[in-house]
Amino acid sequence: MNILIVSGSQRENAKSADVAAYLQSNILNNMEGVNSSILDLSLYPFLLDHYGTGRDDLTSLTNNKNDVLTQLYNCDAVIFVAPEWGGMIPPALVNLLLLCANGSANGLPLGHKPAFAIGISASSGGSNVVSLLKAYAAKNSHLTWLPLHAIIHNVDDFLMQEWNPELSDRFSQVQSRILVGLKSLAIYSKQLSAVREELVTLSKVHPFGQ
Repeated sequence: MNILIVSGSQRENAKSADVAAYLQSNILNNMEGVNSSILDLSLYPFLLDHYGTGRDDLTSLTNNKNDVLTQLYNCDAVIFVAPEWGGMIPPALVNLLLLCANGSANGLPLGHKPAFAIGISASSGGSNVVSLLKAYAAKNSHLTWLPLHAIIHNVDDFLMQEWNPELSDRFSQVQSRILVGLKSLAIYSKQLSAVREELVTLSKVHPFGQ
């Protein structure tokens, strides 16, 4: 089972990427039968040109798109780590979701694959991006949101905590929510794998979700 963690920030050395690595080292690397990888959107700046800014470097745009689409097609489940920028989702993450549509991706790379949302904030935010993702991201991608999600407040402090989800303090409770979410994600992925191809075929009849 291949689980892809999307670091949703387009900034280099972002906290989103740190959270993605934190998930890998503390949870995913210890889950039997699970392989994980990180899609760091800061490494693909030309994805921001996907819907046209008039730039001429189409080769770099094509290379970025092909590399990212390969990772999306090869995964069995996806974790979105989304920073809250002024209550919104970063533009690179929006463009990634647009890229997942049937026409842009020559198929549905995330079609009927389970997804888990994690909102992060340097302070007390993070809830808006989860709401936006769950309201918007599935329409053209046809991914399947888990009913669970997690919100990480004060992300710098969170990343400094030892991994101990059994404790009752605030940070440990967030760790526990993430742990339960990712275990659930693996179960969803296993169960959906048997029916995904049939469901994607149906989704392509009306690929824009209306």
